[in-house]
Amino acid sequence: MPIRGVMGLDIVLLTIYFICIGYLVYQMVLAVEADLEDRVAFIPDPDSLGRALADQLTRQGLSADLGQVETALPPPLKPQMGMTLTPPARRPEARLPSEADGLIAVQVLPQGPQPLKPLLGLTVQVLNQTQAFQVAVDWDRSSFTQMNNQARRVIRHTPGTRMDLGLPQVVSVVNPNQLLSAVATSEDCFSLNPDTQLLQVAMPLVDPNRLLSVPPPVRVYALDLALTITPVIGRGARPLVLLLPFRFQVERLVAQSPVPYRQWWPK
Repeated sequence: MPIRGVMGLDIVLLTIYFICIGYLVYQMVLAVEADLEDRVAFIPDPDSLGRALADQLTRQGLSADLGQVETALPPPLKPQMGMTLTPPARRPEARLPSEADGLIAVQVLPQGPQPLKPLLGLTVQVLNQTQAFQVAVDWDRSSFTQMNNQARRVIRHTPGTRMDLGLPQVVSVVNPNQLLSAVATSEDCFSLNPDTQLLQVAMPLVDPNRLLSVPPPVRVYALDLALTITPVIGRGARPLVLLLPFRFQVERLVAQSPVPYRQWWPK
């Protein structure tokens, strides 16, 4: 066989070989894409939190600079959005912070990209790094809203509880150098297990699929968290009362192809 004919046959065989390899890779990409799932993003609203914090501090005769909204909180909290507060000096007439008192940080999770699954509750984290202040989370004075802004009662979820939901809840106290991490849900999410007589979460607090089915302006939910900050010692010291609005926008994150330009390939 002439040399030119052998070379032509080799080129044809190589071409067929590479076409087969490309087809196999293409099918593998399709299989990977079939397993990809859409995700959801819970995007916090730092502006509304910052405005409410500044307004409440000013109304209580304190400097708005005592409270700050941070894009990333320090450990042991998650490196995500939250607020920090420098309590005022223990003297009732003082309006400036005491450098030795430390910070109080508050955060509500989850935030950012998450699996497209219902949320059974929101994680509330309160870090008290002060030396002379006590933080109390008042669950009964807090509220949860979703889409239509109808207030729902907040319940701190404790597994295995037998409590009557009609009774007042005990406040959660965070003493100096302590961290509170609690799961908060809504009263209407609970039901009574007839076998164990224990309260259990029967429905999710936030259903992303439901929220994503409505127009973007109403894809929101919020936890208004009531805090009271009180000096541990000192007579006549006035407590600081805050109602912190942690609001979130829900957005869909479409799964991305592992091969960005696959749509250019012939199907």
